[in-house]
Amino acid sequence: MSRIRLAAAGVLSLTAAACSDSPNTPEAAPIPVQAVRAVESVVPGEVIVQMKANYSLSVLTSAANGPRFSRSVDGASRVAVLNVSRGMERAEALRLAADPRVEYAEPNYLRQPTAIDPRLWAFYNAGGQTAFFSDPTQTNYGQPLPATYGSTSDSDLDAIAGIGAGGAPVVIGAIDTGVDTDHPEFTGRLILGRDWVNNDALPEDDDGHGSHTAGTMAGLTVGVAGVTGAAPNVRIHVQKVCGPVGCPTSAIVSAIRAAADYPGMVAMNLSLGGTTESRAEKDAIAYAKSKNVLVIVAAGNSGSSKVGCPACDPNAMSVSATTWRDGLAVYSQYGSGLDISAPGGEVYSNTTDEMGIYSAYLNGGYTYMQGTSMATPQVTGAAAVVASKTGLRGAALTNRLLTTADDRGVAGYDTKFGNGRLNVYRAITGTSLGAGL
Repeated sequence: MSRIRLAAAGVLSLTAAACSDSPNTPEAAPIPVQAVRAVESVVPGEVIVQMKANYSLSVLTSAANGPRFSRSVDGASRVAVLNVSRGMERAEALRLAADPRVEYAEPNYLRQPTAIDPRLWAFYNAGGQTAFFSDPTQTNYGQPLPATYGSTSDSDLDAIAGIGAGGAPVVIGAIDTGVDTDHPEFTGRLILGRDWVNNDALPEDDDGHGSHTAGTMAGLTVGVAGVTGAAPNVRIHVQKVCGPVGCPTSAIVSAIRAAADYPGMVAMNLSLGGTTESRAEKDAIAYAKSKNVLVIVAAGNSGSSKVGCPACDPNAMSVSATTWRDGLAVYSQYGSGLDISAPGGEVYSNTTDEMGIYSAYLNGGYTYMQGTSMATPQVTGAAAVVASKTGLRGAALTNRLLTTADDRGVAGYDTKFGNGRLNVYRAITGTSLGAGL
């Protein structure tokens, strides 16, 4: 579910499912994107099973025509991936779930990335940015954006320089497509976890999505092309859970549990999602909560009025995307249970890329993307800054982020912006700078 606009030719685009509603202005046509699948894809020939207490997986795998053990998901073999006949994943999950010795069984669902500046308008938006229509086929090509784009919506992150610096060391988790481990944005600050896709210890990004979200969370400033991330002084624990066809829930579950167990972890970022609830994901998120670690998840990019999963889990913090003008982005999912919103970009086919979010990419490069994928790491980075400065963890940290957000939409909580749009400065200081600052 990723929305991308590339800053330079020759860079591969991210393939992921997304869609968009009609644009906010008469001039703007939404960037073409892939349709969301009606039925969520699954990993061929795999199901996830948890046995009830006092029962071993061997009671299933020892049967002559039973499933075969593939790998543990929770590190203890009570939750595991089992191999079944290809094409029979849903049927086998239903059959196994009916076994009284089984706690639950489900297909190994495939989630998708939910994909958009030192020039980050999302962090500081003074309004009046010099931006122009960029589609040469349109009569308004090269003309300034209309006055309706002259908003000042941002999360006031720029104002914490000197306030956000220092603090206790903290770690945030990047659970995505991996990162460009040689990128200057991350020099000396990466903690390399597992590549759950290729089953090795090098979570190298071959897609770009994970590098972009990690840069937004915690990028350094590197020359004029650098990125000022939301938490540039924290360390990033990286795990790769997404491959060419998606992000298996088995990999996501293993990564959530590993991140929750890592010393100093305060929050983890999941800029990915799908349509179907997973019991394995729910249990992993509950485990992270028990360790006082926030699981911050993108709401999704289908534009529907239902939050995607695992953002749908009550124990996760779900994030919708806002625009340059502080409205809900047309692609952003929303709905009951949404927690908070943050800038995610609003690039249309005839407007400038600068309306997206600029961050790290492959091969030491940078690009623009937009989506709830880009909004979510701003919240995760903010959680790291606030945790470092205040010592807050778990529910207290969640409460601080939600109660200091800038109210948007109808007064109070609403299903489009949740508790409001992220305000990092206010989360640290308890005060607001006001519009345009």
